[in-house]
Amino acid sequence: RIPKNTAEAVVSTQSTGIYTIYFIQTNLSLVSKMRSMIFLLLLAVVGCNDSEKYEYDNTAEVLYTFDMQGVRVDVLRRGEDCHKKAEDGDMLTAEFHGFLENSFERFESSHDTGKPSSFKLGHGYMIKGLERGLQNMCIGEKRRLHIPAALAYGKIGDSKNVPPGADLIYDVEVIHIQKGTTPPNIFAKIDTNGDKQISKDEMANFILETGRTVTLRGESEINAVVDEIFKLEDTDENGFVDISEFSGPKKGKHDEL
Repeated sequence: RIPKNTAEAVVSTQSTGIYTIYFIQTNLSLVSKMRSMIFLLLLAVVGCNDSEKYEYDNTAEVLYTFDMQGVRVDVLRRGEDCHKKAEDGDMLTAEFHGFLENSFERFESSHDTGKPSSFKLGHGYMIKGLERGLQNMCIGEKRRLHIPAALAYGKIGDSKNVPPGADLIYDVEVIHIQKGTTPPNIFAKIDTNGDKQISKDEMANFILETGRTVTLRGESEINAVVDEIFKLEDTDENGFVDISEFSGPKKGKHDEL
């Protein structure tokens, strides 16, 4: 399955219109298109016939390490095509494998579906650590991302395979990058008073103003959704979600984090 957001509540609010998806396919040369298509087809065939499970390899050679906003990134393989690098708005196709850091137990993998996964970067669909750790990756590059619980599923876990407070490791290999457009700055849209933090009232008002609240019946349901969002986004529990805590799109075309 595709790595999901930090909360089912956030995914639910996406369906009410908080995260609008914009995607423009860029024109690639015919040669690049053919090469990419052949590469993806070969990988799909291999993936479908590969019954072996991907296991954590603690002997993997690390070429170099750096920090990406709280995520430790180990580069296991350099990219083979770096004329374009992954950035917010891009559609990425990748092989990924997630492990619990304390036991190296695998809890999810693209091998489980028999094919690479595709997802958009910068739209808040994935946990914060993945959104950060995938930035600037090249095609063919392989990284190992060490993600602390605060940038993963936090104190509550994912209610399935990730326990509360679990630090995670992801091995990720980018196969293809389709350039897109920078997603809209949703943080700025919600933060109506411009104080660089979102209150519960601002979040509730934004949900109401999207005009897609047919699945939320009454104020109590909206407040319940907001409470669930804040349980995951408000990591310092001060009653507000600031720009560093917000996992949705928060950077416009000319904005800096």
